Amino acid sequence: MHASQIQITLRGLKMAVRFPALCLVLLVAAGRAAGGPPEGLPKVKPGVDPKRDPAWLERVHKAIDDGVAWLLKQQKASGRFPAFGDARGDIYPLGMHALALLAVVKGGHPTNSPEVQRAYAVLHATWRTQRNALKTYEVGLTLMVLEARYSAVPPRKRAAAERKGRKPKKQKKPKIAPSDLELAKSLLLWLESKQRSGGMWRYPEEGMDLSNTQYAVLGLWAANDLGLELDRGVLRRVVEITLARQQTSGPAVRRVLPMPDKRYGEWVKTASKDRARGWRYMPDHERKVAGKVKLVVYPHSGSMTSAGIAVVAVGRHLLKGDVWLNASRDRKLRKSVYDGLAWLTTHWDVDDNPGQPGNWPFYWLYGLERCARLAGVENLGTHDWYVEGARRLLADQRANGSWPQHQRMRPPGGQNTQWWSDQVDTAFAVLFLARATPELDIPAPAITGGD
Repeated sequence: MHASQIQITLRGLKMAVRFPALCLVLLVAAGRAAGGPPEGLPKVKPGVDPKRDPAWLERVHKAIDDGVAWLLKQQKASGRFPAFGDARGDIYPLGMHALALLAVVKGGHPTNSPEVQRAYAVLHATWRTQRNALKTYEVGLTLMVLEARYSAVPPRKRAAAERKGRKPKKQKKPKIAPSDLELAKSLLLWLESKQRSGGMWRYPEEGMDLSNTQYAVLGLWAANDLGLELDRGVLRRVVEITLARQQTSGPAVRRVLPMPDKRYGEWVKTASKDRARGWRYMPDHERKVAGKVKLVVYPHSGSMTSAGIAVVAVGRHLLKGDVWLNASRDRKLRKSVYDGLAWLTTHWDVDDNPGQPGNWPFYWLYGLERCARLAGVENLGTHDWYVEGARRLLADQRANGSWPQHQRMRPPGGQNTQWWSDQVDTAFAVLFLARATPELDIPAPAITGGD
């Protein structure tokens, strides 16, 4: 580094509404270690899982319903949910709208209700009038909310089946309206055209970051579920660069799994050891500030590690059957996911974004939900991710149904405080509590030793 350079560490990522970010099933049989509920889990009677306790679930569902009701109160008569606003006018008009609508739909509000129908109409109107000014987050989220309209398993029915330990029954998908299909095609072409030469996405100006990339890949996944054909080259490039951006080494972490259908709090310690390897927003880069060149160093964090896992896992899912995904690459992808999970286990925190104190804790929680749902895992280490996250959110909800009542901590240097939004935090909280992300149809790998 030149003498004129000053190294700084950003504990907050400069991400304008950084809408974060997936994992694989870990089924391993090995040595057994029994014991009571680990620290941080609720005190429950043997044989009682809080996620199947009617009283606890009723409280969770009320929190979801109250959050959805609050979001709908923010909706304008035109059907639009508010965007950020400053001297430049509305910022992220499509993304803010799509995120709120996604939470409303995934929270169980009927898609044929007048307010939801008006909100979907806004998607089309905004695309027609502002398509040249849209950003990657917005396009990815719009594809996600379009796919949610035609989901084969309504969220509440899926949750009811899972509480009984059953796989939810898929229904016949409604026929996609021609206008929605045409919009989805346009959004997909936009996303694929904006991929940077290195394989990732930005806003879409020059450069690459993992947060935008995560939402681009989630948008590609939604387009695939809507029946659209994806460019396999786009998928291969983003998976390869995301693998390359993961930490190259980390401490050994032993996998811990709950005993299936046994006393709650009884655990299996496996023989497998993973390496805790996380991700960060973007690589180090130089930036001129007040005439001086500074080296900007981004931290590894929970939100970005969940984003990295998301990209790898969804990419693996979408590339299934592709000649590129041979046995050797598949092992590499699975190891990447396991090691990302190990990083989250090692840095566990549901009160704040691990590695990024004060920055986007609700964004992180929604990323955690996606990670665990797509993994099919109920715990990270000895932490029941849903119970611990839900307990935090239930305690943090305001009386009017919105979030947050607490936990909006000012990050070091005040980064990103201009983007604080009750609407965004409430949407992320509802999506977490509703377990909004579907699981991937990927067979569970049988691992008996370290990869």
